[in-house]
Amino acid sequence: MRSRALTFVAAVVAGCGPLLDAPADRRPGLEGTVLRVATWNVHDLFDAEDRLLPPGAEDALPSPEAVKAKLDAVAEVLLRVDADVVLLQEVETLALASALAARAGYGEARLVEGNDPRGIDVAVLSRPSIHRYVSHAAELDGDGRTLWPRDCVEVHLGVGGRRIAIVASHLSSRLSDDGTRRAAQAARMRAIADAISEADPEALVLVGGDLNDPPTAPALAPLAGDGAHVDPLPSWETTWSSGSPAERLDALLVGRASAAAIVRAVVERGTDVARASDHQPVVLDLRLP
Repeated sequence: MRSRALTFVAAVVAGCGPLLDAPADRRPGLEGTVLRVATWNVHDLFDAEDRLLPPGAEDALPSPEAVKAKLDAVAEVLLRVDADVVLLQEVETLALASALAARAGYGEARLVEGNDPRGIDVAVLSRPSIHRYVSHAAELDGDGRTLWPRDCVEVHLGVGGRRIAIVASHLSSRLSDDGTRRAAQAARMRAIADAISEADPEALVLVGGDLNDPPTAPALAPLAGDGAHVDPLPSWETTWSSGSPAERLDALLVGRASAAAIVRAVVERGTDVARASDHQPVVLDLRLP
C-alpha cells in the first residue's frame, strides 16, 4: 500500500488478525493510502517436472534453465509494476508462485490446483495478509460438468481498516467455447461478488483476471452489462498481443459502489513485458479512505 507515513492499524475485522498498512508512497500525487492491484496472464509458467496424472498431465516440460529464465523475466516486470496484490494466470504450481513471491517481494503466495488438463492455474501474490482465500474449482454447472476451466477464487484482505474482496478467474478460451461457458462463468463470478457485497456493503469488491473476452462482449454481460461493475480502462485498450489485431482479454472491474476509489488504471507495456508473456498486465490504483 502507498501511505504518507508508516502506520500500524490495530484493527480486527470479522475475527481476523490486525491489519497492516505498509509504508510506501513512491508515486507523486497519490495522497493517503493507495492500494495497487494488478492482473496478468504470465503465459505458460511451467516447472521442469512431468506430471503423470490428470489434471495437468498434458503439461509442458521446459528445462530447468528455461524455468529460471521465465521466473526471472516475470519477476522483473512484477518488481517494476510494484502492485500490492497480483492476480496471476497460467502458473502451474504453488512452488512456482512462491518462487515469484520470493523474487518480487511478496509475503504470501496462494494457488489451488484447478481443472486445466495442462495444469495452468490461478495464483495470487499479496503483500497485505490474506485473511481468507476461497477456491471454487470444484463447482459444477447445471449439466453436472466442471464449471471452471481453471479455478475461480475469492481473496479477502484488510487494508487500512477497509475490507477488500477480489473475485478472480481465468475463463474458458474462445478456442473451445463459443461464449456459452464464459457467460455461465461470468454469471457465477457476478453472483459471488454480489454475495460478498450483500454480506458486507462497506467492502470494496473487485472482479477480474483473464476473461478471454473484452468486458463489453455479450458473454461477459452478467459482469459489466448492467453497469454494476465499472471498467476503468478505455474501451479501445488492449492486453493481448498474439492476435492480429491485438485484443482486450484481461480486466479489473470495480463494483460501482466503490468507483469513486479509482485513482488510475493502466496497461503496462515494455520490452520486459514482451519477454515474459504475450499478455500485458492491467494495473489499478485505488484510494482507500
